Amino acid sequence: MMKQHSASQFSLLLLFVTLLITAQPVKAELFWTYEKDGQQGYLLGSVHFANESFYPLDKKILDAYERSSVLVVEVDEETVSEDERQRLIAKNGFYGNNQTLKDHLSPKTLSLIEGLLKEFGIPLEAVKSYQPGLLAITITALQAEKLGYKADQGIDQYFMQKARYKKNIRQIEDFAFQMALLTNLPSDDLILQDSFKDMSDYKATWAAMMSAWKQGDGDELYKQAIGDPLNDYPQLAGFFDVLFFDRHPRMVNSANQCVNNKETCFIVIGAGHMLGEKGIVAELMRQGYRVTQLQEN
Repeated sequence: MMKQHSASQFSLLLLFVTLLITAQPVKAELFWTYEKDGQQGYLLGSVHFANESFYPLDKKILDAYERSSVLVVEVDEETVSEDERQRLIAKNGFYGNNQTLKDHLSPKTLSLIEGLLKEFGIPLEAVKSYQPGLLAITITALQAEKLGYKADQGIDQYFMQKARYKKNIRQIEDFAFQMALLTNLPSDDLILQDSFKDMSDYKATWAAMMSAWKQGDGDELYKQAIGDPLNDYPQLAGFFDVLFFDRHPRMVNSANQCVNNKETCFIVIGAGHMLGEKGIVAELMRQGYRVTQLQEN
């Protein structure tokens, strides 16, 4: 069996939010303040894989972090042991009863997967027991690593390292919740074909998102990360529901909790969740929040 990556590399957002931008620090355009009932907080659209070129971050972001009392993240994997993480990955990500990919996927879909794996010198036999969701995450992690990005240098990891033992860290979900999402992903073969096909042109996709990030263009960023894939492969709507939109109520409620507790929270969530009509920023505004996007000087 192929050697597993560390559990931190299995963030479900890697399936579609591959916002891996180089040579530029995080821009203020992906950073917002929110206010309701006199209580203010902060929202940062993050990237989960990054490299040293992302740092140092914008001073306005770092100053806001220092003013906050609570760091809110999607998941804090330090709350669960490595053994438990591997157990959950095995429970939710691998076939049981000696079943393999060949028992569930068509030859055409298997051929697409083989093509993706070939770039990394991995035979299909090495991952035959992986379910499609875990396999897609694994391939995405391999693609990110090839481009020079690491999970332990992601923006969310950066702030958790800063906050550990100094600020309260609150997770919106937990590792068990995120791994359980794998079992809710669509399993139709034709839909999976589109999913793996969408992964094949990853270099061009990331280059387009890189340009949008550098320009601070949230609309273009959303278009590349979510809008275009949904337009090109409408059958993937079920994937986006599970991995994005169905998770948004919990994320919005994290801001509500901060307001109700009168806490100044610094909320770090994948940038793809923040943007668009179904995004966190738009929903907070619908709920009566005053949300202000910070601009560069």
